[in-house]
Amino acid sequence: MDNTWRFPGNGYTQDQGLDTSDMETFKKDPIASLARELCQNSIDARMKTAKGPVRIEFKSFSIKREEIPQVNLIEKQILACRETWENNQKISDQLEKMVEQIKKEKISCLRISDFNTKGLVGVSGGDNTPWHYMIHGSGLSNKSATSGGSKGIGKFATFVTSYFHTVFYSTVTEAKEKGYQGICKLCSAKQEGTTEKTIGIGYFGSSIKNEPISGEFNLDKGFKRGGKTGTDIFILGFKNPSSWKADIISKILESFISAIIFGDLEIIVDDINLNKENLKNIVYNESLINKSSRRSIISQYLLLTDTEHRFEDTIDFKELGKAKLYLMEFNSENEHLATNGCVMIRYPLMKIRDIEKITTLPCSAMCIIEDNKLNAILRSIENPQHTNWEFNRIEEDAKRAEVRGIYKQLLDEIRNLISGHLASSDSFQTEVAGAGNFIPGMDDEEKNADLQKGILDTPSITTKKVKSSDLKLKAYVADEEGDEEIEVEDEEEFLKELEGHQRASGGISKSGNGERKDNLFGGTHKIKVSELKGMSYRLMCINKKLRMYAVVFTSDFEEKDAMLELYALDDSGTKSQVLIMAGTINGQQAQIINRKRIKFSMRKNQKIKIEMITDQTELFSSEVRVYAYR
Repeated sequence: MDNTWRFPGNGYTQDQGLDTSDMETFKKDPIASLARELCQNSIDARMKTAKGPVRIEFKSFSIKREEIPQVNLIEKQILACRETWENNQKISDQLEKMVEQIKKEKISCLRISDFNTKGLVGVSGGDNTPWHYMIHGSGLSNKSATSGGSKGIGKFATFVTSYFHTVFYSTVTEAKEKGYQGICKLCSAKQEGTTEKTIGIGYFGSSIKNEPISGEFNLDKGFKRGGKTGTDIFILGFKNPSSWKADIISKILESFISAIIFGDLEIIVDDINLNKENLKNIVYNESLINKSSRRSIISQYLLLTDTEHRFEDTIDFKELGKAKLYLMEFNSENEHLATNGCVMIRYPLMKIRDIEKITTLPCSAMCIIEDNKLNAILRSIENPQHTNWEFNRIEEDAKRAEVRGIYKQLLDEIRNLISGHLASSDSFQTEVAGAGNFIPGMDDEEKNADLQKGILDTPSITTKKVKSSDLKLKAYVADEEGDEEIEVEDEEEFLKELEGHQRASGGISKSGNGERKDNLFGGTHKIKVSELKGMSYRLMCINKKLRMYAVVFTSDFEEKDAMLELYALDDSGTKSQVLIMAGTINGQQAQIINRKRIKFSMRKNQKIKIEMITDQTELFSSEVRVYAYR
């Protein structure tokens, strides 16, 4: 048995290229993919008896070329690949760069080591083991439903960051198994003395069966594992752009900051330590965080640490489990930190995706799905990069519709809670003079879901509605003359009645010179109408189903008789008046006039919050106008 590189033949079957699908998956952002994939693998391998967080080290170093085990055999194989594909310009160019890199006297490397993990079990033998899946598998995984990764291709992120696609794995398990092996992922090449080509992958192992070598492996002279359980990964010919540290730190914080803050994860990138104690110093350090990730990272940090100023809710899906929702609003001074979206995180505290444009109000939100059945359902439909949930991965129509329904209901709960909190908050900020706009926070996946045949309006497993305790708006409907109010007890009946009012609504006739005829106060009067200009308004949706909205502003005037009108704007800018079916002003029942305007009084510098039920079935851009009748 010789410890050497072996590149097995393909048995005259399929030729393998360099740009295989598993490699292409991670080429878009190699450093970020490396950080994300390896962190989730280490978190998944946490020892149950571990005291303290999973610790992961990313350490760069350089070695002499001859320190790589049998480096001449790797170079020889790369040259054989180049000769085999010399007529394929794309492959030939890539191989030429590999030759250039492996001939260098100094080879850059990256070591990734984890601690408080159980290592890669099975290094001493066995097919259905983590070691076997890591070294010899593709698309194979035995991870549980609550694991961060489960597709079995995340390991290829390491090869993408190597100039010549060569990686060594070394592990020490809880049972004190010790072993290591090297893998070189190239393309098929002609073999000496035969017309057969290789499979494109080479193994540095102990036998023709490509078995691991017993013992620990180390290329980094400044490191010593010393028999502690865990795994070391050595990437040879590491592609280390000048920004690699910031790239890794940014992606780790963007994806795993909750795991760090909750004390489940600690990261060391060369000499930079990311743990819950010093994280604040890292988060606000612009030299360590990429500009594109800064807003997301800071907002997540604040959501997780500033418990005094965040809203907290629990969404209960009964037997499917629970999800936590954190929400924070920002004033005008800190508005640049708001994402206006919701970060979706699932156990084991790993960010999957962002739900964008939840609202245009300056806020950030985070939803954490706990270790439960809901987590398992969503994990099963993740893409290989674990950056999105893709429902078309479910082949059965009924099951796909059910899961869509569950996910849609989760997002509806999130939106309702966010709208409710923001509508009831006293810390709103006014901005746009004369108008407030609301942009729907619906992503493409949801829009497509509404077009799918057989989508369930309500999933077979219902959820518990969690509503903000601050929502105080009761449903009242004013009569045609505005003289009395009728309290609504049945929601469905109210919506039917509302439809009838829309069909029966009328208009206003105007006269010249800024005056108009109207029956605002009963009878016909000639009234001077003065628009109160210069104030800023914000409109937000509280409950789309009930068509509930809120307008918030601060008064610049002292008026006994003021009127508010609301208009909907279409894409061309054409406006139509919004009917107001019911409302409250600062929690008190409002007087509705002809379902077109709200009558109220206001004091200068008074904060006013008008909550109302409208005739609008869809979210809309708006214009708010306030008049005084004198």
